[in-house]
Amino acid sequence: MFSLRRYVVTLVLPYTCSQYIASIYIMCACEQIQRTSGLWYSAEYSTFSISDEASKYRLTVDGYSGDAVNAMMITVPGHNYASNGKMFSTPDSDNDEWGDSCAVSTSCGWWFAFCSISALNVVNEDYGGYGIWTTDYPPVWDVQASRMLVKLN
Repeated sequence: MFSLRRYVVTLVLPYTCSQYIASIYIMCACEQIQRTSGLWYSAEYSTFSISDEASKYRLTVDGYSGDAVNAMMITVPGHNYASNGKMFSTPDSDNDEWGDSCAVSTSCGWWFAFCSISALNVVNEDYGGYGIWTTDYPPVWDVQASRMLVKLN
């Protein structure tokens, strides 16, 4: 069974005392991804905050820069894939906007909308075990490694 609080805090802040965190305000965050080509890319956000447990760890992200594309804010005609403003979902806590559970289908936790096109911690072999970070549609699952670096406010 997943603990939503533990999962979010472990994903974002692995070295904090998670049982005392009500909400997290992060001054900035940088996602670094390694594609199956072996090349590393980064996406940096000047605003990155996560709400409290009662709000299901809703994500606020803005101020993108980098060379890994702005996958946290992408929309395509007919679908809003943006993670911004979304609640965190895990396989046992479905908070996405899709009829089924994105977290179950990808076997991971993330700030899903309609199964976002950013999800770095996928373990589902249906997707080759690769994560996703793209603005392409249909998406390409080609993230073989990732790191999330944060600077606390």
